[in-house]
Amino acid sequence: MPRKFLLILLLFLWLPAVMVAQAVVRFPEMVHDFGEVCEASDSLTCVFDVVNVGDRPLHIEGVYVSCGCTVATYSQEAVMPGKAGAVYVTFFPKDLDGLYLKSIYVYTNTLPRKNVVRIKARVVPEKKD
Repeated sequence: MPRKFLLILLLFLWLPAVMVAQAVVRFPEMVHDFGEVCEASDSLTCVFDVVNVGDRPLHIEGVYVSCGCTVATYSQEAVMPGKAGAVYVTFFPKDLDGLYLKSIYVYTNTLPRKNVVRIKARVVPEKKD
């Protein structure tokens, strides 16, 4: 009996810590498709909205890309509850060929901390006349 009581007591002490207010991130678009692009293109850019659906400020702590053909920047200011920040992604198809699916890792002060959005494109050779 004392063991059961102790487990119940621990559960009641643990629950409030789990239910603490926090930032919650949502990405309306998880994959941006550039479609078919010419390999001679200099760069293509898209924006991923980073929406805070929680009740504490959201901080984008860092953004990392999976390839040197992609660069990402992000909103530096805190994203207040109900508002949106942004991750700006630029893809450089110059001299590439084929289907590309690239991951962008967005680290925030949420659970989970690591969030993944992706870009994709089908890079085709420049048409010669």
